[in-house]
Amino acid sequence: MNWRARAASVLLCACLPMAAQAADDIAPYKMVRSLQIVQDQIANGDHASLPMQQKLLELTDARFRSARKEDFDDPRNLSALLVWAMSGGNPTTVEVSLSRLDLQGDDAVVGRGVLAYMRGQLVRAGEILDPIDPMARRDDTGAFIALVKGSIIGGKAPAAALKLMDQARLLAPGTLVEEAALRRSMPLVLTMRRPERFLRLAEQYTRRFLRSPYASEFADAFVEGLVTFHDDINEKQIDTIVSLMTPAQQEAIYLRLARRSTIKGQIDRSAFASEKARKTMQGTEQGADPRAMLYKAISSITSENIEEVLERLKDVDPGELSPRDRRLLLAARAIATEVLAPPDPPQQPVGRDVPAADETDVTDAVAETDAERGADQPEPPQAGALPAGLKELAAEGGGVAADQVLSNELMTSVRSKLDEVDRLLSGKKPK
Repeated sequence: MNWRARAASVLLCACLPMAAQAADDIAPYKMVRSLQIVQDQIANGDHASLPMQQKLLELTDARFRSARKEDFDDPRNLSALLVWAMSGGNPTTVEVSLSRLDLQGDDAVVGRGVLAYMRGQLVRAGEILDPIDPMARRDDTGAFIALVKGSIIGGKAPAAALKLMDQARLLAPGTLVEEAALRRSMPLVLTMRRPERFLRLAEQYTRRFLRSPYASEFADAFVEGLVTFHDDINEKQIDTIVSLMTPAQQEAIYLRLARRSTIKGQIDRSAFASEKARKTMQGTEQGADPRAMLYKAISSITSENIEEVLERLKDVDPGELSPRDRRLLLAARAIATEVLAPPDPPQQPVGRDVPAADETDVTDAVAETDAERGADQPEPPQAGALPAGLKELAAEGGGVAADQVLSNELMTSVRSKLDEVDRLLSGKKPK
């Protein structure tokens, strides 16, 4: 936080009690400006300002509700109203305030668009705001309009949305608007399949806004991108960005990456991430994280002694895992057990290498053998059924369907790698 922001923060703390008593004496644009200062501090990691933000939102709401029509003769107050609306303001207050005004031109369009956006009418808001050029606005509303428009059209027009996010960042550097624009740009470049831009955005966010209370959303998009761009982003590039984080943040990112990579069958990436998480935790009082042990063991199923891997999986305490990771542990143990299971012996064809017999004797023998097999052997598994040992997953309920899919993906990955090994050992060329 620079000295100006610190000074403003001290001033705000001193003025809040007076502002609560005499909010009507303060120009609306000054209150919104104070709110923006606090929000920018929050974006830069000052979480202690969160209660102050809430108080300022309440005071600003009261000020706009009591505002007279002539207050908006000052264009700064109208801009402040629109900025406040797009910063989490009260839709009812905004609607009442706008209804008192006779807006013309672009201001009228922006007012209608912002109201539609606040009401959750995103399609309508996008249509209304479509002709508005954020770069042509001469006040603070330009950055917010760019952010709102980009958020609305991101699903259907990611390239256009990304351009709007860039405009928002250009118009409001170092602010909560830039933080949000960077964060919301990540899913857009994923959709557009642009790994280079993804890395650039990730590094910019990590360097500038990693202490933001909204950084968890960035972490989700970052990990998802590393999985999506598995073939385009190498481990050195990952380490370059993650090394900018605190040890606790590094551990969290690598553990999440290890889990997602494990589920997606990206065994090499899972091994890398789980090992990095383990090394990050070295020297701390926490000791080994059971999640890192789990992901590391799973990533070793096809590359190490499977019996040793199974033993390591048995050493993982399910009680220290989340419900989802417990299901993953059960799945991994079942997969390792199935890999170790001896193959079924080949069946001896009936009638081969036996003395000739008449047709009745052979028919009776086949019928008797079939009856014995039906009594002693289970029915063949149905397509898509879980392997033996995964029935516990179905018993847990809640989220099991998704975890079954993930477990099947893991099983498919392991089996494909084992098939490759078998082909190499038999002298056959891999497919």
